[in-house]
Amino acid sequence: MTSLRLEHIYKVYQGKKKGQEVPAVSDFNLESNKKEFIVFVGPSGCGKSTTLRMIAGLEDITSGKLFIDDELMNRVEPRYRNVAMVFQNYALYPHMTAYDNMAFGLRNMKVPTPKLDENGEPVKGIDTKLIASLKRDAKKLESDIAKSQKALEKGKELEPKVEEAKSKLEGLEEGSKEYKAAKKEFDKVSYELLVENRKSENLSTYQNQLERINDDIQYFETTPVTLYVDKHFPKAEIDRRIKEAAQILDIEELLKRLPANMSGGQRQRVALGRAIVRTPKLFLLDEPLSNLDAKLRAQMRVEITKLYDKLDTTFIYVTHDQVEALTMGTRIVVLSAGYVQQIDTPTRLYDYPKNRFVAGFLGTPQMNFYEVNIQKQGNNLSVELPLGNKLSLSLKEMRKIEEEYLDGEVHSAILGIRSEDVHLDDKGEFEVKVSITESLGSETLLYSDFDLNKELNIRESTSAIVIKVPGRTTMDRNSTIRVNFDKNKIHLFRNDNDKEDSILGETIGQ
Repeated sequence: MTSLRLEHIYKVYQGKKKGQEVPAVSDFNLESNKKEFIVFVGPSGCGKSTTLRMIAGLEDITSGKLFIDDELMNRVEPRYRNVAMVFQNYALYPHMTAYDNMAFGLRNMKVPTPKLDENGEPVKGIDTKLIASLKRDAKKLESDIAKSQKALEKGKELEPKVEEAKSKLEGLEEGSKEYKAAKKEFDKVSYELLVENRKSENLSTYQNQLERINDDIQYFETTPVTLYVDKHFPKAEIDRRIKEAAQILDIEELLKRLPANMSGGQRQRVALGRAIVRTPKLFLLDEPLSNLDAKLRAQMRVEITKLYDKLDTTFIYVTHDQVEALTMGTRIVVLSAGYVQQIDTPTRLYDYPKNRFVAGFLGTPQMNFYEVNIQKQGNNLSVELPLGNKLSLSLKEMRKIEEEYLDGEVHSAILGIRSEDVHLDDKGEFEVKVSITESLGSETLLYSDFDLNKELNIRESTSAIVIKVPGRTTMDRNSTIRVNFDKNKIHLFRNDNDKEDSILGETIGQ
């Protein structure tokens, strides 16, 4: 099966101003050694589509290594990577039937075929085309080596500048104007050094590859080998592949139709079929369902999942829709601002989010978050919620918390609780005021607040709470109810760093 490996991948775009750099993807690492359905999910601009395009070869990699089946792909052209990509906008030719759209790529592809003499025997000789191709590769490698050496030299020049910027920070009061200016300069030169180091890290790899290619050139210049000619796919083979793909996707009756005479879902099936007929090593899907309505999206989710089960290959799927990610992926990569936040299975991401971003991004509605004070008191953890509400958690029954929070001192933290883990209870510990109800048929959302004396404003309130209750409920606006938290489903995160990492483990009890 096809394996995919990304090692410390960076993508940096050049800004409008000279010397300005805009990081899009930073230190992306991923390994897939078996048939998997991997989903990249995150908000717009997080780098998921950029990463997919780097895998396809449509974007250059600034630094890092990309391997497909243990072969370095950084310099390999897209057409030689044997990957198929399905785009958001279908990209079908409007004047061609579904059959011709699916056949177009195969008709233009050429496959190496042994050259035969009059007796049908393979012809041997010096392969000048292969030698010319190897020399082009060698020239590209020489250019890459020169760039890497230049980056290495620039990195050495930047090292003392980083140390100088770091020394300027010492002795300055944190938060002062001078400290902020010095910190900004330190961050700038540190990032420049990081980028140059990443550019130069492939130097030895490029040098080894150049050495192997020069050996190959020397061998093929002196050794006769079987000569190949590029030939188009036979018509019979094209027809067989199209009909086989059409049967898998249930579009056999659509093969003679033009795209204008198809629905959105049918067009997307044809786009998938065009990818299938190429029998690629990797399927890359870039938000393929975004242009469909809700009903068609649900249907196509099932179709793509069925297609994945039938095909013996790896799928890489990009979406901003968390429902698609949770229902389709065998593993999910959660990204934010170009950085990987967490890679795990859907259930583990939902139950054990690594930080507040992952916890808040996955789940509808978003998890409720509150700034709280926590303190160990005997065998319990005391939690002070907004407006003086208090909660006591048994340390033996809750998930294991980091030791630094068990010293008996008061610590600031962020508590998270999902809406389905808040339950109505006439004798509940907390009283809240319901402002808005949303009936979704099988469940109802209650938009409420711990503050009983003000109008609900979810965007600004630090005491708002969303509650999900099964079925339907008739509840008057501004009515008060009592609720309990499912104490086994409470999440706690740091409140003293940018990432707001989880401070709870997965095992129960201290």
